[in-house]
Amino acid sequence: MSENFRIIRGWILVNGTRQDDGSIELGTGGEMRFSPFEAISERKQAQITWGHILTASVQRLAFWRR
Repeated sequence: MSENFRIIRGWILVNGTRQDDGSIELGTGGEMRFSPFEAISERKQAQITWGHILTASVQRLAFWRR
């Protein structure tokens, strides 16, 4: 499952696409980008863990404080 997620500079990148019904299909090769705030509301559909959200939040703080 971790190959579907990357966290870069405070953004959570999900390997997946949004379907016509609004759900997210993982592993399709498309890339969706979520901020930590957006990820909270999309957490269940995109299978984003609290660990992903926390890591992205800390990276965002460290990156933007420079």
